[in-house]
Amino acid sequence: MFFPRLRNQAKWAFVFLIIVFAGGFIFLGVGSGGLDLGQLMRDAFGNGSSGPSISSAQKKVDERPLNPLYRKQLAQAFEAKGRTDEAIAAWLQYGRLRPKDVVALRHLGDLEFAKANSAAQNAQLAQLRLSEADPSAAFRPSGQLGQALGQNPLTSAASSQATTAYQTAISEYQTAAGQTISTYQQIVKLQPKNQEALFALAQAADNLQQSTVAIGAYKKLLELDLDATTKAQIRARIKTLQAGAQG
Repeated sequence: MFFPRLRNQAKWAFVFLIIVFAGGFIFLGVGSGGLDLGQLMRDAFGNGSSGPSISSAQKKVDERPLNPLYRKQLAQAFEAKGRTDEAIAAWLQYGRLRPKDVVALRHLGDLEFAKANSAAQNAQLAQLRLSEADPSAAFRPSGQLGQALGQNPLTSAASSQATTAYQTAISEYQTAAGQTISTYQQIVKLQPKNQEALFALAQAADNLQQSTVAIGAYKKLLELDLDATTKAQIRARIKTLQAGAQG
């Protein structure tokens, strides 16, 4: 769900829209991985082959670990190579040195959100592979009879692999989702009246199915000076989320 009047031309907001758009495809089960989120992020932020290499950036960090510029360069170097997990870790280290750098926090939140959506997609694919590995599982009787019949040995290994992949993806999703919300909450704490920050938190929580956080952020948006149409859209979304939570 989008509220167009809350947006401006800021680059970080544009990137957030990229991720929300992709997330919509993931959670609706549309598409099969044709969208390269990592490349979209690198293109949007201008991260390419320029800048220090990972090895040279890491060397600087090792020599001066408390230098925030070197930490930032290392994060950018990892990101330019598509090594998202290491980039996130490096941005987190940078954030400990510069906890009020909102631009960096916004970028970190975008990366974490992209990782959460990617993990959700991986979980869906693993679940699909699981059903393909043992299509008879849905029709197998439960209880002692089902245990007695057992599983087809030809599908046992494939099912085990798919189950492991699913559990791993779910764990990664939960971790990344929690990190995403925490990062956006940190931004809101620094800028409690910033419409974009509140909107980003609300949309991230909404897409990551954390309704309580989303409702809270949407309600804070209603306290700001917004036009009547936007407020009506927000109230409608709050009502939908509340109904879903009760159901």
